[in-house]
Amino acid sequence: MSTLIQFEKVSKVWQELEALAAQEAVEIEEERLFQPDWQSLATLNNSGVFQVLTARIDGRMVGYFTWLLDFDMESKGTLIVNQSAWFVEKGHPIVAVRMFDRAMEEFKRIGVEYAYLHHTIKGRGASLGRLFERRGAKMLGYNYIMPIAPRGAAKKAAEE
Repeated sequence: MSTLIQFEKVSKVWQELEALAAQEAVEIEEERLFQPDWQSLATLNNSGVFQVLTARIDGRMVGYFTWLLDFDMESKGTLIVNQSAWFVEKGHPIVAVRMFDRAMEEFKRIGVEYAYLHHTIKGRGASLGRLFERRGAKMLGYNYIMPIAPRGAAKKAAEE
């Protein structure tokens, strides 16, 4: 069994990413409308702001780890990353850890000072805080989602 963890371009692998993201949405009982904006993500990916690290076993994509590169607005010149979506199919916990460690290596390589990490409270991701802490992260706060408009209202408004 051959495992490959590598950077890939959204524009080339979006269909595989979407299939995995759909699995993730079910697992975490996602409340938001599932409709990834692949065009915007590809644009951000091509500019270097959005990065996608994938895991493949024998050529089949089994996971992704994504992040946004940014500067800390409150600390001039401080390069940060905000972890975005991270999902690995069931049965591959070691692959998930290897992806995390590979991402941390990349952050160090490009001069990131802080990585802002998060995890869900549902699904397998609920226990990721322990991994983050074992790797040196400290809990900083909590993330909340607050619905403002009815579900799908943004999509409907964009179509009008």
